[in-house]
Parts: sequence; C-alpha cells; structure tokens
Amino acid sequence: MNTEVDVLDTNKVLETSMEAGRIMLENGAEIFRVEDTMKRISQAYGVKEGNFFVLSNGIFTTGLDEKGNKCFAKVEQIPVHGADLYKVIEINQLSREICDGKHSLDEARERIQVIREGKRKSKSLQIFATALGAGCFAILLEGTIWDGISAFAAGAVLGLFMVFVSSKYLSKITGNILASALVTLVCLFFNNLTLFPSNMMSMIGGAIIPLVPGVAFVNGIRDIGDGDYISGTVRLLDSMLVFLCIAVGVGVVLSVYAMITGGLVL
Repeated sequence: MNTEVDVLDTNKVLETSMEAGRIMLENGAEIFRVEDTMKRISQAYGVKEGNFFVLSNGIFTTGLDEKGNKCFAKVEQIPVHGADLYKVIEINQLSREICDGKHSLDEARERIQVIREGKRKSKSLQIFATALGAGCFAILLEGTIWDGISAFAAGAVLGLFMVFVSSKYLSKITGNILASALVTLVCLFFNNLTLFPSNMMSMIGGAIIPLVPGVAFVNGIRDIGDGDYISGTVRLLDSMLVFLCIAVGVGVVLSVYAMITGGLVL
C-alpha cells in the first residue's frame, strides 16, 4: 500500500516538473534552464531519480521509484510558440520558493496552473507596444522625428495585422512575408507623403523590428554554447527562416516600386 502511495506521489511530482518545464520552453527559455528547473523541482519533493531530456519542441521524462523500478515515462510535444519572458521569470521564482520549502506539492501545482493561464496583454496594448517599439527603433537607427512617426504608423498597421490576421489565419512563413511587405508599403507611402528630409531605411528598419525573433536567435546561440546542438540548431534555423521571410517581403516591394518609378528609394 505504501509503495502505491510513493509511486503516485512520484508521478505527481514529475508531472508537476513537466508542466513547469513546458511553460518555460514554450515561452522562450533556454534548454539548460528548463532542464535545471525541472530537476530542482523534482528533487525538492524527494524524487532523486528523475531524468529529463529537453528539445526545442519536446520534453522526455522518466522516473524511478525508491526500489529503482520505472514508474513514470512521458513524452510531450511542445509547439513552437512566441516568447513570454514574464512566465519564465514566474516559474523561475516559483522553483526557488519550492527549493526553500515554501510550497507543498498541491500548492505548487495550483501556482503553476495560475501562471499558465495568466492573462495575455490586451490587443490594444500589444498594438500600441508594437507601434511604439517601431517608432523608437527608427529614431535609434539614425532616423528623423518624421521617420519615427512614420515607423510608428507602420508599426500600428503591423500590430493590427499580426493580432487580427496573421496569428489567426496565416502560417508563420506567409504571415512574416506579408507583414514585412505591408510595413514596407506603409513606409513608402509616408516617404512619398512628406516634404521633409527622411531616411527610408530607418523607417523600414525600425518598423520591422517587432518581427525580428531576437529571443529565439540568442537562445539558439546559447543552446549551442551549452552543448544542446540539436535544439540550438533548430532555433537558429527557425530564426534564419524568419529573417529570410522579412528580406523577401521587403525586397519584393522595393523591387516592384523601383521598376514602377525607375529608381530606388533611399
């Protein structure tokens, strides 16, 4: 009877560890951080023989009971997802509190569920943040105030497209190509509209920044540096594909515009 209770507890602990790892992995955490967090949570609740193998889109977990018998084995696919570093920070903090003995297993499971179901930012805030980031980056890229305003407008259009169209109806490749093309069209419109000196490259450069997968690209490099070659390579390839889509979208629009007007926009 006691053995059954031990096995049940071991399963609950490892399932809790997997759920924490899932939240971290699908929200942009590095592979070594996911594995380390899962190990710390399982060990904090007394499971010494938990084995975790994490890839960029999957988690493999096995566990042994006190007699060395396999009592838990699970594979879970993690779809490629955008980054929400707030959830990664929350799980990290929770794992520290678990290691300090501040939460029972049931309390930890409830807390993980709350973090998982955390409310996403409102659509209006996402659109405004996209626009603000685009405008600020345009100025940082040596653009004028008008370039920043133009990029802000392009970023607002991009935010609307991403929230209401791309995320719901388009694949990742198609969405990125169309989004970058749309941004370029808006920047061309504002460039032709103004009588003030402007820098088209600053406008476009700032406006496409929200599309750039910076977290995935950096984490891919870090994963390779930590020896997680498969996951690091997958993340880098995924990031490079996004870069290629952005280049195609911008390049096609500028090329067509140059053919129509007979000159390049600078």
